[in-house]
Amino acid sequence: MPARPTIFALLVVLVTFALPLNPAAAQTAATDQDRLAESEITTGARDIAEAWLVFPTTRYDHQVLGRPYEAGGMRVRMRDGSVITYTLPNDMVFEDRLVRLADLDGDGHDEAIVVMTSLSEGASLAVFGTKNGALELVAQTPFIGQPHRWLNPAAIADLTGDGRLDIALVQMPHLVKRLELWTLRGGRLVRLTTFDGVSTHEIGLGETKMFAAYDFNDDGLLELIVPDATRINLLVLSFAGGRARTIGTIALPAPAFGNFSLQDNVLSVPLANGDLFRTQLR
Repeated sequence: MPARPTIFALLVVLVTFALPLNPAAAQTAATDQDRLAESEITTGARDIAEAWLVFPTTRYDHQVLGRPYEAGGMRVRMRDGSVITYTLPNDMVFEDRLVRLADLDGDGHDEAIVVMTSLSEGASLAVFGTKNGALELVAQTPFIGQPHRWLNPAAIADLTGDGRLDIALVQMPHLVKRLELWTLRGGRLVRLTTFDGVSTHEIGLGETKMFAAYDFNDDGLLELIVPDATRINLLVLSFAGGRARTIGTIALPAPAFGNFSLQDNVLSVPLANGDLFRTQLR
């Protein structure tokens, strides 16, 4: 006759089933049914393990990234396994395809950087931090001022040489085509410099990384490689000392059209004619 379970064993079973389950604690971006289908999963190296966009919504009709929906929220999984969600109000969307992670203030913790758009005032660049188990808005650039106006982030790196991370973005890459350099200081985003005549996006294209950061002139600082206003030439821009200037150009056989990639000093640029342009940088 099999042994009867002891009272202790029965209590263990009852307690185990009585404990509340927390499915969010085991959640990852890959298994998240709320994730925006096109959202890139960003992996972090500090306290945020990964970040992604969630809650597809059709409440904003811009479709600058080629789909009739944008994200209504974002989600991060912390290094300890906990998951934090930030949900936007109904008059806002994240008009983006990824959440960028970087320690902008040098405190050892990553901030989340994403394009946050007002349905009535257009896009801004927003910086979020984690505090007490929640995502909080730390700083943002001003909204552009009217709907259907967008900005496209580029590299996040120390481009000026002052030891702080900078954020390069292109305001209205289809209209104004102005590159701006911002940095986080004293809890505010401060604009350092601008450079006109840059376009890093084709309207309706879901790919947003039409840029590369590379130490082109071997001065120990990264330069930014971006298309000009026509996207038929690449500009190599230096921001050393906080001043934007062109230090090189690369002619393309057709307009740039898609995400740049950089490997072993070779820059690869998808072109509008379907070809892939490659150039050795060093």
